[in-house]
Amino acid sequence: MTPPILSEKLLASVSRDFFRPLTRPSAAIYVDCAERLAEVAGEAGRIPHAEAIALIREILAAHPEIVLEDDEGAALRDARQRAGQIFNRLCDARWLEDQQLGLHERWALVSPGLRPLLRFLRELAEDEIAELKTFADTVRGVCETLERPGILDPRLHEPDAIRATVTDVNARLESAIIQLHGVEKLISLFDRRQRLSDTPAETLRLLYAEFGAGQHMVCYDALRRNGLLPRLQALRSQVADCRDDPLVKERLAAGLAAHYQLDPSDAYHRAEMALRQLEHRLAAIRLVADAIDARMASFNQLSQQRYRYQTELRGRKPEIVKSYCDAINAAHDGSRLSALRDTAPDFSPLIPEVKWFFGIESLARTRRGKSPADLSFGPSTRAAEESAEESLAALRERQRLALTPQRAARLVARLLPKKSLSITTADFTAADLDEMLDLLAIAAYDQAVTADGNRLRWSIDGPGKAAGLTPTIIPNDPHAGWNLEHFQIQRL
Repeated sequence: MTPPILSEKLLASVSRDFFRPLTRPSAAIYVDCAERLAEVAGEAGRIPHAEAIALIREILAAHPEIVLEDDEGAALRDARQRAGQIFNRLCDARWLEDQQLGLHERWALVSPGLRPLLRFLRELAEDEIAELKTFADTVRGVCETLERPGILDPRLHEPDAIRATVTDVNARLESAIIQLHGVEKLISLFDRRQRLSDTPAETLRLLYAEFGAGQHMVCYDALRRNGLLPRLQALRSQVADCRDDPLVKERLAAGLAAHYQLDPSDAYHRAEMALRQLEHRLAAIRLVADAIDARMASFNQLSQQRYRYQTELRGRKPEIVKSYCDAINAAHDGSRLSALRDTAPDFSPLIPEVKWFFGIESLARTRRGKSPADLSFGPSTRAAEESAEESLAALRERQRLALTPQRAARLVARLLPKKSLSITTADFTAADLDEMLDLLAIAAYDQAVTADGNRLRWSIDGPGKAAGLTPTIIPNDPHAGWNLEHFQIQRL
């Protein structure tokens, strides 16, 4: 029998309008009303209707900026009537139930589905890191439970005891994984805050003061330093052996069948799934820890890039100029520029000439449009052939004059036929312009691939490296009518 999918189970438990209040523009009102009503109702789950209306009125007064829709009482002036409309919408969504016991006895009941929804919303909005510190205690308790000798031995325990152990450990591991994902969410919040930092000081404060000393690091250290990960890995192997043991599955299936009134085949399938989930959740702790590692490394890299951008690329000068301009605007708000002609300057620039751009000159220049393309017929065939020949000749000439590694390799191979040999520019003379370009290519490159496929390497050294700031003391060697700085070529 195929188990029902999540949507079928959900729609069988709640109405189709159950999540509608969360999609309205006034969702904040509904969430706050549900939290206050559930808190006041307590474990009894009910509150007098008049008191519920009074609480809704307080929530409406706390959100004056929210515009209500027509079915929420937007056209009503009386606050009590608007609160009554919100109460009706809560009842339509099955968050509340309106119970009328008599003419003067009316109650508002908290729906059973509202409390799980509120619990989910609180977990989604959780930003108190101290609430997430207990996950290490939960994982430690799971390890201590599964490390007991023979805890899942079918020859030592009854089927119901094995069923209770597997169910309890699965529930605790699921809670621990959710809390560990909360630690990951907190790191992502730091990442978002770091992207919005305005100054280098704030960037460093977030990185070293808040992030480095945050409670998420306490959670992380509790998992890494207390040796919980190796223990979880060993327990995963133990659970994998139990999953492959038919006797363990039979005893667990018998316990599930007796507890949930299941058929033997369904119970056996559920036992396999429970053991598989237990093994998966034991392995998932390490996966989430690795995800936290990646997020922490990403946050550190982002902080370094942000600090470099704020200090090296952007710097403080634009901020200083902007602050100065803001101060001038605030000091002379409402004044005219003509009235400031006789005002004494704030400071005197330490440059001989100053030019300020204002008016039309301060605007961005208009981009010039491209000239229209010439769509007329081209020249004759003969003229086109001559133009192609000229272009080819010009291309060949540029290629001949280009400084390429291949032409440098040819000269090195001719001057230095073997490795470890060396020669200086004073030991030979370039005969023409081509050899002069070959010599310049040697200075521009340090390796090349020859025509036979071998790689040729060389290095150059000379007094120009040490006396680059005083070129007059560097000796020169004549080559092809030019004077070239003296240097040495060594084949590697």
